[in-house]
Amino acid sequence: MSFEQIKSRLREGRPIVLDADTPASFRARGVALDMPGALGLLLRENPDTVLDHYRAEIASRVDVLTTLTADTTPRSLAEVGMQHRASRLTGLAIDLAFDAAAKARKPVAVAGVIGAEMVSPTASDRVKEELEEHAERLAVAGCELLVAKGLGSRLELMAAVVAGAGTELPTWAVVEVGADGQLMTGGMIGPLLDSLDEAGASAVLLEVPSIELGVEQLEKAKLTNGGRSAALGVLLAGGANSLRGFPDEESEPARWANGALQLDQAGARLIGGGAGTTEAHTDALVKALRVVHPSIPASSAIE
Repeated sequence: MSFEQIKSRLREGRPIVLDADTPASFRARGVALDMPGALGLLLRENPDTVLDHYRAEIASRVDVLTTLTADTTPRSLAEVGMQHRASRLTGLAIDLAFDAAAKARKPVAVAGVIGAEMVSPTASDRVKEELEEHAERLAVAGCELLVAKGLGSRLELMAAVVAGAGTELPTWAVVEVGADGQLMTGGMIGPLLDSLDEAGASAVLLEVPSIELGVEQLEKAKLTNGGRSAALGVLLAGGANSLRGFPDEESEPARWANGALQLDQAGARLIGGGAGTTEAHTDALVKALRVVHPSIPASSAIE
């Protein structure tokens, strides 16, 4: 498995590079995503477009490719009348990712995603059941690791991590940080990281709007570390005003990537694109990291 070949970098060596803001990348290519469930519908009606997206991310030399599986839960698919196709479309999203990853010249791990944005609300007890069901679907379909999102809800984030860890797959938690430096889930970073560690998260990704906040949160996490085992990473927005799901045309990938090197220096073991980024940012990041970690191959990532 590809993840087995790169997981040592969670502790040392060059950081693991994750892909960019998926909806923003699609919109940058002119793919319309103007309604809830749009990515699930795209999987159903135009899987070649999804495959092209995966290939573009791999061409940017990511180490971890996240699949479109945040949008293949029954609740997400219900937005487009396809709630009964959850298992089939989840499997398709993952199969296409593995097809693309197989062409890479270096190991690329395939990750499933738990937690969606544009979905209708549901009862809290049903959320737990839904997350557990989806985590199991992702594991059965062959994902090598899981990325858990709570989207501003501490309760849902914890439930997503517990559901992911219950499959015995490595589970990474995404923690959103606001422009004011406050966690979107509320509370302080130290206690939250402790709770996520206990819930089974093997890595925590801090999604931040600026480099300064990323470095600040990494420093706070180090100061409050009482023996946590989870690795720390950062998902960096294209700019302070970037919106998730929409490409930030004012963001300059090369400048963004050079700034992101500060996150490497601050101890981030994983770095990826946050709101407003596309594979152009990922490509620029890998080029910038190559300067300080010259073992990264310069050749194309796809055969």
